[in-house]
Amino acid sequence: MLKAAEYLEPHEPPDEEHPFRLITGRTIYQFHTRTKTARAPELRDAAPEVWVELSAADARRLGLAEGDLAEIRTPRGTVRAHARIGGIREGVLFLPFRYGYWDTGDPAGDKGSRAANELTVTDWDPVSKQPLFKTAAAAIARAGEVTR
Repeated sequence: MLKAAEYLEPHEPPDEEHPFRLITGRTIYQFHTRTKTARAPELRDAAPEVWVELSAADARRLGLAEGDLAEIRTPRGTVRAHARIGGIREGVLFLPFRYGYWDTGDPAGDKGSRAANELTVTDWDPVSKQPLFKTAAAAIARAGEVTR
């Protein structure tokens, strides 16, 4: 049974310091927490590393190219990911949430270096009581040297 709910604005709108809307989600190659798909070599190898998708216009404006290492920053932390330039809406960044410190093989690893949900707001939907791990205000910039 489906129940309609009214639209609510994201809990953290963009601002001067964090001008992008970060969204997180699933990808075709991984689902759940990769507990099963990361064990399948074909799925693991199809998308072994986290990436960030941004629009071509935003990439040009920021001087980012396909494959550049970027740092995505929110008030809660940072993630480093390679840029993918795509058909996403301007002003929006997408990070898949199926990567994290738990799948690097380094138990003492930096917990925010790959985990998209570490960047999102800790809050709950008032109706469903589900955690709101889907959005945040964010900034993005090239991390390190240009590799092209």
